[in-house]
Amino acid sequence: MNLDELLKEAIADSSKRSLFLQTLIKSDVYLICKNALSKQENADIQLELVTTQNPYGDIFIPFFTSYQALRQFAGRYVDCYKINCLRFFDLIQTTSAVLNPNSYGKEFSSQEIKTILMIAKNQRIRAISYNQNDRITFRPCTHSVEHLKKAVSKFLEKQPNVESASVTEMTRGNDIPQILFVLDMTGNTRNLFVPLSKYLSKIKKNGEHLSFISSQQSIGKYATENAELFYTRQKRFFEK
Repeated sequence: MNLDELLKEAIADSSKRSLFLQTLIKSDVYLICKNALSKQENADIQLELVTTQNPYGDIFIPFFTSYQALRQFAGRYVDCYKINCLRFFDLIQTTSAVLNPNSYGKEFSSQEIKTILMIAKNQRIRAISYNQNDRITFRPCTHSVEHLKKAVSKFLEKQPNVESASVTEMTRGNDIPQILFVLDMTGNTRNLFVPLSKYLSKIKKNGEHLSFISSQQSIGKYATENAELFYTRQKRFFEK
């Protein structure tokens, strides 16, 4: 049973809350952040986290059980970071946090976070850092995505800043596999990815989860090794 299912059960049945908390602190969670920077192994992590307010004006840090839950909250493409939940709590001890806000979720006060850290310390539970390269995997798409490739190619024909596009299937840990489009491009990624996502929302089939990334990013470069190249911009006469 994954973390999302455990959270739903804990909300509906108080007897399941202990199991949920034990699982949560041993799990990885997603954060919305700016300029995520990880130093050498076992060194401190520096994160510029995004905060938000509830209707009463209280400040809290949103965090999420999955990448899909983060995207549902953000409603757009944002930088994110995945980290062990216990280590995350250790970083924000004096601040409140809300798991999966605007959805089924749970609020953690700063006092509750300190209590969880104290219990974890007494039980000698270690916060294991997330290693992105070990947990993100890429493979050829397991079902036909011709309808998506055709639509993406048509959309990109009007985008002079995109040289090529590849597609692969990406899995983050135990999350649902996503169809990842890797674009060799210049310029602002959000200005391209947001309208492209809206364009494909009417074409994608049920159960298809789409993501986009620039090949200039480190993960994008790694993803292209197992990606299928399906679009290349036709050069104009003066470029030949």
